[in-house]
Amino acid sequence: MAQSGHYPQLATPYERSNFLTQFPNAFYQLDNTLALRELPNKTINALLVLEVPDIGFEWAIRHAKRDDFKSSKLYWQRYLQEVPLSQFLRLLEVLKKANRVNEMSDVAVYRALPIYYQDWLALHRGISPLGLSSARLSAHNIIRPSSQISFSKRCINKVLLLTDHLLGLEKLNRLRLQYNQTPEPSAMSHCFSEPMYIGNVAECSTKNEQFAHCKFELLVDAFPSLLHQADKLVVLTRNGYANVRGNMMTLNGRSSYAVFLHELMHFSGFEDEYPVPESKALWLCAAPGQHAPNLYVGEATSAPRGWQRSNTCNKGGLQAFKPSDEWSIMEYQSKPLSEQYRILWQQAVNAEYQKKRSTR
Repeated sequence: MAQSGHYPQLATPYERSNFLTQFPNAFYQLDNTLALRELPNKTINALLVLEVPDIGFEWAIRHAKRDDFKSSKLYWQRYLQEVPLSQFLRLLEVLKKANRVNEMSDVAVYRALPIYYQDWLALHRGISPLGLSSARLSAHNIIRPSSQISFSKRCINKVLLLTDHLLGLEKLNRLRLQYNQTPEPSAMSHCFSEPMYIGNVAECSTKNEQFAHCKFELLVDAFPSLLHQADKLVVLTRNGYANVRGNMMTLNGRSSYAVFLHELMHFSGFEDEYPVPESKALWLCAAPGQHAPNLYVGEATSAPRGWQRSNTCNKGGLQAFKPSDEWSIMEYQSKPLSEQYRILWQQAVNAEYQKKRSTR
């Protein structure tokens, strides 16, 4: 064919692509002038009959870009050992950009990953940051959690943002940015650190009706100087319902901003206005009195003026009352923060601040 006077000049990529689509075997005459990644899908598809590793692997990359990872594996698994490093790295970048941890793990079974991607995979799995050098962490935009943190002196609540997996950094940063756009209940009520990766040192898991639980004592052991710099901490883990225990909030990767605000109000002592579990109701609802900014327990005649029945103590001994007869963010997390509850929240934050000053 190359000797034929009728052989087309194929001066442009468009001409070469169309010709290859019709006559795939011409690839062997043109391969030195071709850039596979620039050819359209129809041409690559037509060239697959040649069973050339670079072509099959290019098709695997394109399937991965379309989020068809199952079809992609059919091709990369066959040709992975035969393609050059440059093409191998292109596939890894597609998987990394899509955060496909399982697929990256599959690839690693067949061909050793460069150190950068080994670390990326390990960080997703929760390797301790203490096990990697500062340079290797920095390659993934991670700083050591022991670094000095700078909070404004005007902050009432200094809050650390921590996560046990790499994707959590992005999630925490979105929550932080959204909060900073409209701080609640007011500016300087809460100041948040840059999100920090701590790995699986806190052994976060699910327990007690599937609530997320992280071991605070292990965090203290691993990062003692870090925790002393803050009043409260937020740990975002993979699974488990969001909750607050003392000064530690636990979120998961699906927690919305409304859930985040709801849990922040727990930091200030607010109670849920839906029925709490019986184990909690037995002690929370056993004695009359105002036990939270939004919870009075006892008789209706003794409740604060204007307060209405609440579902908090449905499984307890006494009746509960709340500030409003409307649904609030403490009952349904999808509800916006009302002005009435914002004022109550501000009062609680101010009281906490005064308490801190008196104990200094």
